[in-house]
Amino acid sequence: MMRQSSAKTLLLRYLLRLSTNSSKREKGYVLALSVVIGLIMLTIGVAMVARSQVDRVTALSQGATAQGEAAAEAGLALYQNLITNNRAIALYCSATDTEGVGCRSNTAWTNANSWNRATTGIGVCNADATPLGIQSAAARTGWTNIDNTDLGKGQYRLVEYTLPNATRTLGRLTVEGRSSSDARRAGITRLQAEISIRPGGSSAAPALWLRLNGGTSNLRNNKFNGNIRLNLSNPCTLPTWIRIDNLVDSASQSIITEPQVSFPTVPSFQSGTGYYNLTSNNQTRINSDNRIWGSSNTNSTITFPRSSDLPAADGRYHYLIDRLDRQGNSRIDIRDNTEVVFYVRSTIDIRGSVRINCAGSGNTCTLPNTGSAGQLTIYGNVGGAYGTCQTGGSGNSQLPCNGSSQTDRQNTNTIQLSGTSRIRAFILAPNATAGVNGGGSNDDSAFTGAMWVNNWNASSNNSKIMVNGVGSYGTYLSNAADYDLPAISPVRSWTRLQVPQ
Repeated sequence: MMRQSSAKTLLLRYLLRLSTNSSKREKGYVLALSVVIGLIMLTIGVAMVARSQVDRVTALSQGATAQGEAAAEAGLALYQNLITNNRAIALYCSATDTEGVGCRSNTAWTNANSWNRATTGIGVCNADATPLGIQSAAARTGWTNIDNTDLGKGQYRLVEYTLPNATRTLGRLTVEGRSSSDARRAGITRLQAEISIRPGGSSAAPALWLRLNGGTSNLRNNKFNGNIRLNLSNPCTLPTWIRIDNLVDSASQSIITEPQVSFPTVPSFQSGTGYYNLTSNNQTRINSDNRIWGSSNTNSTITFPRSSDLPAADGRYHYLIDRLDRQGNSRIDIRDNTEVVFYVRSTIDIRGSVRINCAGSGNTCTLPNTGSAGQLTIYGNVGGAYGTCQTGGSGNSQLPCNGSSQTDRQNTNTIQLSGTSRIRAFILAPNATAGVNGGGSNDDSAFTGAMWVNNWNASSNNSKIMVNGVGSYGTYLSNAADYDLPAISPVRSWTRLQVPQ
């Protein structure tokens, strides 16, 4: 600018000398030249003003675009966090009319009313009784301020979350952002992120899962080292009989409420190789009252699978029994590197100092020093069948069923572990009320594995650990993906899309 001013001054001085010392003709030329120069300078000035205005408009446009992109990124992050904290919704589209091969018309975020699959702690429900606001998030298809106290952060809106393939292994999240003060479409930025979805099954299985189909539960001060899962009709109201204090580590463990997924079912006992019916009284080591080990044989030990048994097609050994009743110092050992399944048709009652699938001795329930630990699964109420009630005996504990006579038949509705007994197993008994007792003599190693039953009855206010949870959903269920959360990969990048006109 200084050079232009100096050149202009010199030119004007030269023209002044010409106008003073020149002839009349020359003065005319000077006048004409002055006019031309003036026009040129005027044109340059106008061009500079126009360029300044264009630069200003460009700067404003670029600023609006940057704000729109920042707002879209913020909105995208909000929905990524929503999906991460509620992984179940990764398998459902945002609206019932969302287009996508994997979308289901009857399920969508907009219809979610019980999506409480919190990974830690107890999920919080908002005013519309939807945990973590799934429905509210799905409804944000209109512009929403990122921060109502700072409008400079811009606005965002959900375009859609869709599942583009039938296997539902990929989710596409699309969000738009814009400057709060610029409603023009030129300032809108549309971003899309792809989320990889893998089948569930690897999450830690609940140490205790309650079906809650009739009857009452009470955990009192009992402790559970693992997640507790409840099938509640209202996921937003935690019953008074359970507290966060029932968890050993509330910072990493959860009370999960889940009414929309049914309780796992017990498989029926099959026939053929690998399936052994031990309900007949002529089977080896099965007493005449159809129990494994009667009260007269309190110190015996039996190992499964038996030496002559063959595995079924699934590689496991299956045994059908009327009741699992043991007391004293007896043992049930499971061979290393094997999987054994007990199908129990009535009561499970373990008392005294019984050890089932526990290596070592004393109060601990340890793994073997060498080899792989055997795995024991105990199913109750097999195929909906009732146990054969026996006459005689003294009290309900002497009967395969809890009824006092053959006309009062019941299925596996009681599971009792008392004294200093130790068990390492997975128990699934959908109609049973379970409890671990033993008073002050009971330590923290009574039951290791997972116990999934109808109700829990804490007959004492014992604050010891009743169940030490181990294993994942895939450890215990062949269809674990139907009950466990899907696994999702973190979003590391997004794609910018053209905004439709």
